[in-house]
This record gives sequence, C-alpha cells and structure tokens, in this order.
Amino acid sequence: MDSPREQHLKVSRSRIGQFLAAFRYSDFRVLWISTMSNQLGQGMQQVLLGWLVFEITDSGAMVGAVFAARSAPNLVVGFLAGSVTDRMDRRLLIRVSILGMTLVAGSMGILAITGNLPVWGLLLATVALGAFQAFYMTARQAYVLDIVGSDGALNGIALISMAQRVGGIFGALLAGGVIQRWGPGQAFFVMGAGYIAGLLVLFWLRRAGASVPREREALWQNLVSYFNALRSNRALAVLMVTTAAAEVFGFSHQVVLPILAKEVLSVGPAGLGLLTAFRFFGGALGVFAGAAMGLVKRQGLLLLTFMALFGAGEILLSQSPNFWSALVFVTLINIMATGTDILHHTLLQLSVPNDQRGRAMGAWIVGIGMAPMGQLEIGYLAGLTSSRIALLTNGLVLAIGALVLGIVMPRIRRL
Repeated sequence: MDSPREQHLKVSRSRIGQFLAAFRYSDFRVLWISTMSNQLGQGMQQVLLGWLVFEITDSGAMVGAVFAARSAPNLVVGFLAGSVTDRMDRRLLIRVSILGMTLVAGSMGILAITGNLPVWGLLLATVALGAFQAFYMTARQAYVLDIVGSDGALNGIALISMAQRVGGIFGALLAGGVIQRWGPGQAFFVMGAGYIAGLLVLFWLRRAGASVPREREALWQNLVSYFNALRSNRALAVLMVTTAAAEVFGFSHQVVLPILAKEVLSVGPAGLGLLTAFRFFGGALGVFAGAAMGLVKRQGLLLLTFMALFGAGEILLSQSPNFWSALVFVTLINIMATGTDILHHTLLQLSVPNDQRGRAMGAWIVGIGMAPMGQLEIGYLAGLTSSRIALLTNGLVLAIGALVLGIVMPRIRRL
C-alpha cells in the first residue's frame, strides 16, 4: 500500500497530467509555440502604441483613441470573421492574418525611423493591426477545438491563454527596454520579428482537426445563419452582452497604464513595460484558476463572480500608493480578467453546434468590439479628471454591473 506521501505525489502528477492534456496533440504543441511567439509581438504592441501616442500628444484621450482604433475593427470584422472561419481552413486564415500583422508592423517601423509617422498614420495602421488580429483570434480559438475536441475545450483554451500571457510578459519587457535604448522605430521591427517567428512555426501544422465542420455554407447563407443564431440562441446573445461589459469597463484599464507610468508613478517606458509584463503575469496565474473551472457546474455564476472581482481590482489599483503596489493590483486585475476570458471562450463555443463554433467566436469578437467605447471613455475621463478617478469609476461600474446582470439576466446564472 502506498504511503500518504506517495499517494499525494500520484495525485499531483495526475493533476499536472490533466492540466497538460492538450499537449498530447502535436498540432496543439505547434499552435501553442506559435501563439507564444505571436503574443510576444502583441505584448510589445500594447506597450509601444500607448507610450508612443502619449509621448507625442501628452493626451490621455489620445491614448484611449489609439487603443480604440485597435479594437474598433472587432465590431465589424467579428461577424465576417466568424462566417469566414466556419467555411475555410482555419490554418490558412491564421497564417494570412499573421502575415498581415507582420507587414503593418514593418511599415510602421520604417515610417517611425524616418520621422514620417504622424498621429493619424499611427491610428490608421493600428486599425489595420486590429482587423488582422480579429481574424487571427477568431480562427485560432476555433482551431483549438478542431484539435482537442469539445471534451478538451476548457483545457485547450486555458493552455492557449497561458501561451498568450507568457509571450506577452516577454514582449512587454522587451518593448520597454528597446524603446528606452533605441527608440520606437526599432521596437516595431522587433515586434514584426515576433510575428514572423510565429508564422514560420505554423507550417508544421499537419491536420485540419478532428472536430472541424465537414459541411460549409455559402458565405451569405453563413451570415444569415449567424444572425438567426443570435436571435434564437439566448445563451449566445447573453454571453455577447457580458463580453461587452467586461471589455468596456474592465479590459479598458490598459489605456490608463501609460498615463500612470509617466505622470503618476514616474517610471518611464521601462516601468510601463514592467507594469504591462505584470499584467500578462496576472493573466498567466489566471490560467491556473481557469483550469479548475471545468469542475464547477454553475460556470455562468462563476463568470459573474470573476467580473465583480475584476472591478474590485480596478478600484484597488486606483488607490495604489506606489509602483510596487500597482504591480500587485495589476496582477490581481488580470487574474480575474483571464478567468473571465476563458469562461467566455468556453461557454460561447459550447453553446452552439459544432458547425457554428466559428460564429460563436465571431460573437465574442463582436462583444470585444465594444471595447472602443470603454477605451475612449476611460481615456477622456482620465484626461478630464485623473487616471485614478477613471479607474475608480470603471471599477465600480463593472463590479456593480456584474451584480445587476445576475439579477436582470437570470439565464447567466444557469449557464
């Protein structure tokens, strides 16, 4: 008979094995590595865009505008991306999307180095990045289930979320260092290099996936079915609402970080890189919380709880007395943010038939397409009052809003 210590070790190994289950698939391993490399570019993007526009304009409202420009395509592209994802090889769509982001990053680098990147040009290029990113995220999240199947959905999505956060940590730190040492132009080229590495890895993908839809509608029929699904599938519509709420009043906190770094905490681009890295670090910790969510039956109620705690974290950050406490609160916020994200991804894909999973992720993209409202709002409010008041306001609205949604939309609690 095994000793208590040996039994404990066996249980621990079993839990680790369950958490890493999706890595049994070779295509998932390839996608995970590619996601981490691609997210290095995304992590650099978040630091670079915010710092550059605030340095040029010294305006919190313009910081909100550049983040809004990146998110704006989601609202329009989400419907199209979901439909396209359901009717073509997701691997091809992922590759084309990353190639598009690479070309935009390279162009921005050339313009920045030559001194020909005005604010309007930066906003326009950011819109293009956002459009390619919307297609990329929709296709990638749907492809995860193509590989692991519906039974492994939560595990696969949680591990991909981990890859995003790990890549983002290194990307944010790298961006802060490169900007401080060489300037933003060179940082755009390094960002593009991250995208290229992620693209090259994808050519090791071999299979379309066991759960890929076998029948594909014409694009216009797919779009019609999309809107019909939103009307008839109440769970899908409700989850789109909660996604939008989290984006508008929660994820928009990233707009305030460049302002906090420069004006409140006085830590410069390297400090902003560290703040953003801890944002991704919190997200990585949130993945472990997400991995345990499969054991919870009332995942809709859990979603509302995470959203309320997400808002509470923003309230704490608004009262942060120094840089080190800000790092702690940014970490806490993003643990909750990641839990919210993973639950939305999972519940959306499991609320529809297999042949509509692309559309389900398109609904998520449309939900996060509401982000520009929050980014413009928090940027404008930070400029009008202060970054602390802007964070406090959004945190209160998100925390109270989660409680209200649970009351007025009882369907969420039953998911």
